Amino acid sequence: MKLTFLKGLFVGSLVGGTIGLLKTPRSGKQNREAFKDYIDETTILVEDVSNKVNDLKGAITQLSNESQSFATTFTKEMNETAQAFTYEAEPRLRRIQEQTEKLTTDINDLNQAVSSDA
Repeated sequence: MKLTFLKGLFVGSLVGGTIGLLKTPRSGKQNREAFKDYIDETTILVEDVSNKVNDLKGAITQLSNESQSFATTFTKEMNETAQAFTYEAEPRLRRIQEQTEKLTTDINDLNQAVSSDA
């Protein structure tokens, strides 16, 4: 869509400039010089836009490469952190499980003792 717009802008500028030059009260030589100047100026502007578009494409490519590199590094570091956390938390979780089982056993024993006394 942008390319179509740029083509339309260029063609419209060219046609408008040509009609304007043909309808002016200047002499043929003056019109040719003005037309040549107009074409030269338009060519410079088109080249400038083309260079800026190429610069933008390069910047987008660089940004894409950097973001992919960042995502890869981030994912790797997060996986390492998760593995380290799991490794460090495993003994704690095991102790919590053992304490829970011990408490459950003690409560059951206490319930049996209370039932026996009653």
